[in-house]
Amino acid sequence: MAPRRPNVALQILMNEAGLSAGRLAQAVNTAEQQRFGRPGNATDRQVRRWLSGDTALPQLHNLVALMDVFAVEVHQLGFTLSGTRSRQLALLQPSPTLLTEAAAEPQEDHVHRRQFMIAATGNLLSFALAPLPTSGRIGASDVARIRESIDQLHAVDDTYGGAQLADITEDFVQQIEAAMSRCLYGPAVEKSLYQVLGELHASGGWFCFDSGDHVRASRNFDAGLRAALLASDRMLQARIWAYMSRQSWELGRAMETVTIARAALDATRNSRDHRLSALLHGRLALGYAASGEGARSGNALARAEASLDRARDNGASAWLAFVGPGELLASAAMVHMELRQPDHAAHQEEQGMRLLDPKFRRNRFATLVHLSECYLAAGRTEEAVTAAGQALDLLSSVNCLRWAVRLGGFRQKVASIGLPAARSFVERFDVRTNSHL
Repeated sequence: MAPRRPNVALQILMNEAGLSAGRLAQAVNTAEQQRFGRPGNATDRQVRRWLSGDTALPQLHNLVALMDVFAVEVHQLGFTLSGTRSRQLALLQPSPTLLTEAAAEPQEDHVHRRQFMIAATGNLLSFALAPLPTSGRIGASDVARIRESIDQLHAVDDTYGGAQLADITEDFVQQIEAAMSRCLYGPAVEKSLYQVLGELHASGGWFCFDSGDHVRASRNFDAGLRAALLASDRMLQARIWAYMSRQSWELGRAMETVTIARAALDATRNSRDHRLSALLHGRLALGYAASGEGARSGNALARAEASLDRARDNGASAWLAFVGPGELLASAAMVHMELRQPDHAAHQEEQGMRLLDPKFRRNRFATLVHLSECYLAAGRTEEAVTAAGQALDLLSSVNCLRWAVRLGGFRQKVASIGLPAARSFVERFDVRTNSHL
């Protein structure tokens, strides 16, 4: 009988990801659910047997799930494969979209705490959230590291969408609040801490909104406004109001959309960033359009464009980086759809697509979905289906439930159309999503 051999390679992968045996078992079970349509039953004891070598080769479903969790080839997992198992693996298709999350085992706050999400691409993304002291003083350098973590979250949202980021953001808030309760800090650092707490709540609220969870989004926005008030930060208040105004429009509250955007503009009249001005005037335009006030909506769009023209090319905050010509044209397209001018809206989305920075993959997905809606409303069905097909191609790499649901709504609308292109899109959509969004 061959002696057991500890699996050093698997242990290294777990160490690099910061995963305990229990957390890896959870991740494996979730990966199996996504891959095979049924939950896995891996346990921490089973993971320890893999590590010790007591189990020299996992079952096929466990092995595939491990490959999906770590996004590695099978030979990197440290197991010795039999010929049969190698042939079985060769027959499997690439992993599907994984919309799961594996959280790191709690650690002491003086070391980097890691959070994990499995992106739509199937890759395990690790967030090295800023380390916080367990005692003593919190200083300006600690706050600076927190801001770097916030920027990292927005970079992931820009690329993959924020469907899984809300939990990570709220957990980070709890870590900061715990550090504040046991450490000392001066008045300037206290203000900065409330600022970053407000920024995290603002970001978390947006991630929830983009996932269609309006109740949780509102809860985060309210908490963010309280933190902004404690920090005496009007710019942060305006940022949160910009999010809330967009949410109000989405919920069909036209006048509330206008009222919130006006409050943000009034509060920051002499100090706001030009990109923020452009964003807020765009929100005003949406509210006016939803109320049928075309002239006021046009004036607001003109002010938004003038504000953006004055914005600097660099130096924008991470959360505002998306506000550019492409975003402004996307807002204008939504305005003209509200005003029942779909041809005009489609033209603006076409222009916006050409100006959109490629790094904003999530926004590109949203633009394509909306463009397909514009085309369909304008009676340009074949163009609508083409745009929707391009959005469908991005669905496997963007986790944005709000726009994914709208793509599903488009599928429902074209399902009864007799065009071959429409039937082909419906078939592709159903295969890609297994008939579920």
